[in-house]
Amino acid sequence: MEKVLSGVRVLDFTDALAGPHCTRYLADCGAEVINIEKPGGKMARGVPYISRGQSVDYLYNHCNKKSIGVDLKREGARDLMMQFAKKCDVVVENFRPGVMKDFGLDYAAFKGVNPSIIMCSLSGWGQEGPYADRMGADLTTQAESGILDLTGDPDGPPCRVIFPIADFLGGVNAFGAICAALYRRTLTGVGDYIDIALMDCAISILQQAVGAHVLSDGKDEVRRSGRFDPTNSMRGVYKGRDGYIVISAYTDHGFARLAELMEKPELATDPRFATGPNRKKNDKELATIVEEWLATFEKVSEVATLLQTYRMMASPVLTVAQVIEEDPQFKLRGMLKELDHPTLGKTRFLNTPLNFANSSASVDEPPPASPGDNTEGVLRSVLNLGDDEIGHLKREGIVF
Repeated sequence: MEKVLSGVRVLDFTDALAGPHCTRYLADCGAEVINIEKPGGKMARGVPYISRGQSVDYLYNHCNKKSIGVDLKREGARDLMMQFAKKCDVVVENFRPGVMKDFGLDYAAFKGVNPSIIMCSLSGWGQEGPYADRMGADLTTQAESGILDLTGDPDGPPCRVIFPIADFLGGVNAFGAICAALYRRTLTGVGDYIDIALMDCAISILQQAVGAHVLSDGKDEVRRSGRFDPTNSMRGVYKGRDGYIVISAYTDHGFARLAELMEKPELATDPRFATGPNRKKNDKELATIVEEWLATFEKVSEVATLLQTYRMMASPVLTVAQVIEEDPQFKLRGMLKELDHPTLGKTRFLNTPLNFANSSASVDEPPPASPGDNTEGVLRSVLNLGDDEIGHLKREGIVF
């Protein structure tokens, strides 16, 4: 089937993680993504997890893209980018605010040669305001949004979410905004400029914490609660004989059903546990009772199956390795796809989570192995340049 964004062309100036994650989604959906690489290649090629000489971040966020080597600091580079802008639908960048303007490549410049173009900028705090010029990425966003303060044990220090959640949120929100702008353009013919701040994306998922503060005029606040839900009891992580399990039975009805399965129906009427607020007050005492019951099973997976049979939410806590190598649902969904990488050989890549019935999205091509792998091909196919023109650009150091 034809991919859902076939025919869309993207000029991609992104590096690191949030921006490349966005343009990887666009590429998986069929957009032709022309990725601009500086001399020496992207920073993402060298950080942070290096295995067999390859950066995982680069490998997994640059599939389905084309790499052209361009030195944006060279005289003539701006003119070349303007030629591309005339042929592109979308521009994406995640430089520090002001950098693209310094290159002469801001939205006003692109709009001047292509009035219907859509441009998306991703940054830590947005394009304007007192923090716009600050250095920032996922970790600073987690710190200043409240995510870090809400994560960890109640008596311990704030804990970072181990994977870069703010970067991924920024990338996904940018992808959604670009798709919305493309749809609007089909109706009106008008392009747009999109300003995505990682801080906005991070705080947008903290609805419970924000709502508690706002609706109580600051009297209530959600605090970090470790392995238990901060507001509900019997909703958290519990220890079994061979590992951990998550159980969600926080309503009165759900807790009564759990108590029956535990063969302790009297818990549902025990004053300590009869209501949600009382169960929350006695969280640790209740957890001890539940974990004594869990210890009667050899495996937490047996408990999860039992509870799911009774239509109750429960799942064993799995490692990533267990999910990849053992989980049948993961395999059925096809979230790993084997591709032939030019230096690694056959390698499994994360597939897209987007699924369509009447069109498609998928990872089909590995990332370019070297900076500028597709320079000549893209200059010929998109700009129709010949040998002489390409030779001139190379001699001037504009492209490589």
